[in-house]
Amino acid sequence: MATLTIVAPGHVHLILSHSTDDFYLKIPISIVDSNSVHPLKYLRFLGWCIIGILGTIRSHRADADLVETVPLQDEGTYFYVYDAADDDAALKYAVDPEVIKARSHISASDSSVQARTAAFKESLEQRDASCIFTNAPQLVCQGTHIIPLHKGDEWFDLIVKNRPAADEDKSTLTTVNDQRNGMLLRAELHIVAELRNVVVLKTPNPVLATSDIPPRHTRNCPDDVKYPDGHRYTLQWLHGDSPEQLTQLQALYPNNSDATFRKRTRIPKPSPLLLHYNYGAAAVKWWGHGTSHLGILNRPTMPRPIVPMPAAMGPTRTRRTGADLNVSLKKRAGAAGGSGSGPRDSEARDEQVLDADEVIMFFWSQNPAALERRKQEAEDQKHEQEERASRLEQWRESVMAI
Repeated sequence: MATLTIVAPGHVHLILSHSTDDFYLKIPISIVDSNSVHPLKYLRFLGWCIIGILGTIRSHRADADLVETVPLQDEGTYFYVYDAADDDAALKYAVDPEVIKARSHISASDSSVQARTAAFKESLEQRDASCIFTNAPQLVCQGTHIIPLHKGDEWFDLIVKNRPAADEDKSTLTTVNDQRNGMLLRAELHIVAELRNVVVLKTPNPVLATSDIPPRHTRNCPDDVKYPDGHRYTLQWLHGDSPEQLTQLQALYPNNSDATFRKRTRIPKPSPLLLHYNYGAAAVKWWGHGTSHLGILNRPTMPRPIVPMPAAMGPTRTRRTGADLNVSLKKRAGAAGGSGSGPRDSEARDEQVLDADEVIMFFWSQNPAALERRKQEAEDQKHEQEERASRLEQWRESVMAI
C-alpha cells in the first residue's frame, strides 16, 4: 500500500508495522551515515531492535530484498519486512515505549534506594574501573542503568522473559540492579544516557558486524583497562537536532567511542539483550510516528506489572484530561475504519493530542488501585498546603511581635 506522507528532505521513512503503514520511523540520514558504514543494514538493525523479529529491508513489501551495501535514497521510504502470522503476532516481542518514560515510584531521598544505588555503582567499579567511554575516574562517575532503576524488578523481569535472546544466557538476569544492566559513566554522560540522547550499540549482533560500524574514536587508556577482544560496545548519539549545550557534549564525548573494561576480570559485560532493547526504545522515542501502534490498545496481552505506574516525577508536563483522551481515542477509532492505511497528515495532527504513553496511563488510571492512590495523593497534598499555610502564619505573627 502506498505511503501518503511526504518524506522531508534529508530523511527516510522506515515502515515497521506488519501489514499497514501506521507505525514508522522518520530518521535523519545524517544520523544513519554517522552511525553505520552500511545504512540499509543499520535500518534493518533498527527494525530488529524495535520489533524483536529478524527481517529484511525492501522498497515495497512485495519487492525483493534490497542489497544492503547500496546507499540510502534521500526522501526514500523503506519497509522492514518480517514473518508474522498476523498483526498481533508481529507485536509479540516489540519494545514497550513505557520502558524509557521518566516515571518513578521511587523517591530519590529513600535511604534504601540510596544504598542500592551505591551498591550498584560499587559492583560496576569492579568491572569497569572508570567511565567506560572516557576513562574518567570513579569519583566523577555514576552507575547508569540500561533499563531504568525506577522500573523495578517486576518490569525488568517481564522485559527479559518476553524478549528473545541471541547467544545469551538470560536465566539469571532477574534484577534491575544486575551488573549486566549497568555501565559506569561520567556524570554528564549518565544524564544524556538516561534521556536516551546517547545509546550503546553492541556488535557483533544478529544484524551488524563490528566492521559495519565506523572506526572507533580512539583515546589514550590507562594500563588497567582495554577494549574487549572481538566485540564493540559503541557510544552513539541519536538526537540530531540538539541545543548548543548538547552539541558541546557531543564534541566532548565523540560519536562511535568504544567502551573499555578492566583487564583480567570475568565479570559479565553489559547485556546485549538489554542494550538492543534500549536502542530500539530510544529510536522510537526520537523518530517514531504512529507509536500508539505499540500501545496497549493493540497489545492487550502484553505483559505488564500488576501495580499501576504512579504519577510522573521530574519536570512538569502538560496533561490531557480524560475527556481529551476519550475524544482522541474516538477520532483514532474512526480513522481506523477508513480505507487508508499509511501514515497520514491527520494522524500527525492526532499525535499532537495523544501519544502512546498517555493512552497507556489513561487506561491504567481508571482501575480502582489508581483511583485510590490519586485520592490519597490529593489528601496528602491538601494536608501539606495546610501545614505550609500554618507555618507562614506563625512566621508572620513572630515578625509582627518584633
